[in-house]
Amino acid sequence: MLKQRIITAAILLLVLLVSAVWLPAVYFRILVAAGGALMLWEWLRLTLSHTDWAVAIAALFFLALSIISVTAFPETSVQGGLQDDISLAGLVTWTASLSVLFWTFFAPAVCYRADTDRAPASMIDSVAAILIVGTTVYGLGALHHAHGAWFLVSFLAIIWSADTFAYFGGKHFGGAKLAPAISPGKTRSGAVCGLLAALIWMSATLFIDGSFAHFLAQYFPPVSVILFGGLLAVYSVIGDLFESLTKRRAGIKDSSKLLPGHGGVWDRMDSVVAVTPVVILLWLLVRHFS
Repeated sequence: MLKQRIITAAILLLVLLVSAVWLPAVYFRILVAAGGALMLWEWLRLTLSHTDWAVAIAALFFLALSIISVTAFPETSVQGGLQDDISLAGLVTWTASLSVLFWTFFAPAVCYRADTDRAPASMIDSVAAILIVGTTVYGLGALHHAHGAWFLVSFLAIIWSADTFAYFGGKHFGGAKLAPAISPGKTRSGAVCGLLAALIWMSATLFIDGSFAHFLAQYFPPVSVILFGGLLAVYSVIGDLFESLTKRRAGIKDSSKLLPGHGGVWDRMDSVVAVTPVVILLWLLVRHFS
C-alpha cells in the first residue's frame, strides 16, 4: 500500500512540476482546473442529494471556471492579472474571505462535535465546496502567474512536509489520538511533527529568493513569517479532518478511487483547499495595502 502511495505521489509531483515549470502557464491552469472539477464532483456527490443534476452543476461550473482560468491572465506580464483587476480582485477577496471563515469557525466546530451519525447531505457544505474549490483553483493560477513555479512549490511544500511528517511521526511515536471519532489513525504526536515540519520549512526557505517565505518576509518580521507557516499547518489539519468527517458520515473510506493508493482527488487536496484561501486572502491584502 505504501509503495503504491509513493508511486502515485511521485507521478503526480512530476506532472505538477512539468506543467508548472517547463510548459506554458496555460497547461498548469488547465491541470489545476481539471483537478478542481474532479474534487468538486467528489465533494458534492457526498454533500448533495444523489441526483444527476449535482454532477451536472459541478461540470458546468468548472467548464466555465476552466475557460476563465485559461484566458484571465495575460501572458505578456507576470505582474498583471488578478491583482491589477480591481473588480476581479474584489470578487476573489470575498470568496477567499468566506472560505477562510468556513475553515476558521464552521469546520472546526463541526469537527469538534464529531457527529458522525448525521447524514452527509448539507447545503451549507455544498455551497462552501463551490466557493472554496473555486477560490483554490483560481488562486493557484494567480499565484503561479504572479510569482512563478518556485513560489508556488515552496508554498505547497508547507502542506506536503506537514502531511508527510505527521504521517510518519504518528507511526513512530503513536500516543493519544487527535480525533478518534473522525480519524482514528491520526495522533497528536503526528500533528506536532507536522507542525514542526512546517516551521522548519518556512525557516529554511525564509532567505531563498523567490520563495513564499521570502515574499512574506518583505512585509512581516521573520518570526511572524515562520509562525504563519505553523498556522497554515493547523489549517491543513482542519481540512483533512473535515473531509474525514464527511466521508465517515457517508460511510466510505475514500472520496473516490481515481488515485491508486490515495483514494480520490479530494483525499489528496483536502489540506490544499483549506490552506490556499488563507494564503490568497493574505496575498490580496498585502498587495492592496503595500
